Amino acid sequence: MTKILVTGGAGFIGAHVTDRLIKLNHEVLVVDSLKTIGGIPFINRKCKFLKGDITSKATLKKIKKWRPKIIFHLAAQSCSETAYDNPKEDYLSNGMGTYLLALLAKEIKVKYFIYTSSVSVYGSKLKNNITEKSTIEPDSIYGISKYAGEMFIRQVLYKTKIKTAIFRIFNTYGPGENLNFLRKGMVSIFCGYFWKKKPIIVKGSLKRFRDFNYIDDCAKILTNTIINKKLKKNDLFNLSAGKSFTVKKLISEILKINNKSRYPIKIQTGTQGDSFGYHASNKYLRNNRGIFVFSDPAAENSILAIIDMLIASNKIAGIDFLIYGITDSLTLS
Repeated sequence: MTKILVTGGAGFIGAHVTDRLIKLNHEVLVVDSLKTIGGIPFINRKCKFLKGDITSKATLKKIKKWRPKIIFHLAAQSCSETAYDNPKEDYLSNGMGTYLLALLAKEIKVKYFIYTSSVSVYGSKLKNNITEKSTIEPDSIYGISKYAGEMFIRQVLYKTKIKTAIFRIFNTYGPGENLNFLRKGMVSIFCGYFWKKKPIIVKGSLKRFRDFNYIDDCAKILTNTIINKKLKKNDLFNLSAGKSFTVKKLISEILKINNKSRYPIKIQTGTQGDSFGYHASNKYLRNNRGIFVFSDPAAENSILAIIDMLIASNKIAGIDFLIYGITDSLTLS
């Protein structure tokens, strides 16, 4: 049993990562401020939980005392629109928070440091076949802050014995997304509008496209990092399924699943710094068979099945948040 810290472990991706680590019999400490807009707080009953901010000296002191051997750093302000409303939060959480945590990791000599970055570091100019060697040119506040996190990790940890893995994550979707928060997550945003019986608002164009990840695959790939003997000393991956969907296709499937031939759609101006579309190459990830895994229904037709699952789960539950999909979990209010 290994002591593992998961920052942001009460959020969408973090909760799934925590759940999987618990199932693998690790001792997990979740640190989360519970303040990220749009997140649904899930805390696995079998993990330890500390409410705190990683920029806080008091929080870092408690983490140091617990002395994890592995760190999954997922805590972040992860909404591009929110970043423009409050850029200071992006700087503190995504930049300074990562720097302080990396310093702590170096001090207590952890074995692994896994960091979730974003496709946003590539900027809005790149569209197809984005590889880990593609030009880095973030043009959004969020993208800049996530790349700052990457650079801090390189500056602090690359010359130590700590193995680091940076994952530039593309759009992730699945059970646990919040259909009430209509500013983050293309799949959940469109499903949310439909679920609320409101016109679907499209920012930019119906021709925009995205490369999507199913949440279970994302969690498995991240957690497989610590058992991959082929992992390089300092590694970097695009975490994507390598298959893109257009906005038009996405919306048409939502309507098709719900037996709707017509539905109101409003086109609005796109968000500043938001890419028209992107499609990634995950060749490097696929070649790392120690961590790469895509499961059914996630690989090919998953997005269509999950759309149905997302909407149905809200109807069945009769509540505002999705609360299924993470076993043995406690929902915090």
